[in-house]
Amino acid sequence: MNFLKRKNKYIEISVIEAHLKTALHPVMPRQAFVSGLRERLMVQAASAAAPELIIREEPRNVSRGWILAGGVFGSLVMLAVSVRGLISMFEVAGSLLKRSGTGAHGRASQPAH
Repeated sequence: MNFLKRKNKYIEISVIEAHLKTALHPVMPRQAFVSGLRERLMVQAASAAAPELIIREEPRNVSRGWILAGGVFGSLVMLAVSVRGLISMFEVAGSLLKRSGTGAHGRASQPAH
């Protein structure tokens, strides 16, 4: 690449082109590759020009009744879990209050031996 090392910052395009012609050899692609590429490009161009021609798979038709039943069932399960959690919290709070309350009163009200 000695031709690039010049004092001048700019090199003529014709010089680079001449060096590329001597260094690179032209390659002919296989006919199968060319025809496959042409076909893929034509399909892409057709779908870009007319997107309504793209075939889309329709979603399955699910009955609204099943969707509604699933929503109601899920809501009932969430309600039951929430009520159970609240009951558990109140039981724990009650047992803690009971334990702390009877501990102080229980010692004072017991007769000394």
